[in-house]
Amino acid sequence: MKKKDLIEQLVSEIETGKVRTLGIYGHGASGKSTFAQELYQALDAEKANLLETDPYITSGRYLVVPKETPDQKVTACLPVAHELASLQRDILALQAGMDVLTIEEPWKASEVLSGAKPTLIVEGMSVGFLPKELFDKTICFYTDEETELERRLGRDTTVRKSEASFVRETHQIRRGQYRRYYQETEKEADVLINQSQNQFQIEKDYLLMNYLIGKDI
Repeated sequence: MKKKDLIEQLVSEIETGKVRTLGIYGHGASGKSTFAQELYQALDAEKANLLETDPYITSGRYLVVPKETPDQKVTACLPVAHELASLQRDILALQAGMDVLTIEEPWKASEVLSGAKPTLIVEGMSVGFLPKELFDKTICFYTDEETELERRLGRDTTVRKSEASFVRETHQIRRGQYRRYYQETEKEADVLINQSQNQFQIEKDYLLMNYLIGKDI
C-alpha cells in the first residue's frame, strides 16, 4: 500500500465515523508530522482538528537525566519529558465538545481548536506514551539510524538553526534513548510504518490482519 492509498483509506474511515480520534507518532524525523499534515489537508478543515504535541514536551529537560546515563540530558524519547496529564486533559476536552487553546511556541502561534469538530488528529512523540484507549486508531512511524540523521541535518540546521556538528554529536544519544525507552511503544500501534531510506512500507496493520483472519485467508 502506498502513502496516498493509506491516506484515502483513513479519509474514508474518518468520514464514515469509524475513526474519530487518530493518534500519529514516532521518533524524531520519522515522517509522522509530514504524514499528519498531508492527511489533514485531505480532510474537511471545518470538521477536523490537528493537535500537535511538541508544545507538551517540557523545555527544561536538561534538569533531569536518566539514572543509567547521568552524563546525558533527557530527550523526548523518555515519558518524563512530556506533560502527559495536560495533553490527555486537552484531548478529553476536545472529545467532550469543549474548545481548547493550544500552547504558543516560537515557531507557531496559539490557536483555538473547536470542540464542535467531530474529528481529532493528535500528532507527535507524546502519543506513544498516552493510553491507547484515547484513540480509535494509532499509526506509528520509524526509520533506520542513517535516515533519521540525514533528515535531522536537513531540518534542524535550517528550521531550528542548529549547528550540524551539534546534530551529529547528539544523534547517538537520541538514538540510544530511542532504542532503550521509545522503541517499545511501536508494538502498541495499530499500524506500523517503516520509512527508512525514504520508503513507505507498512509492516503491521492489525485491522487488515483481523479482516484477513475473518475471511480465513
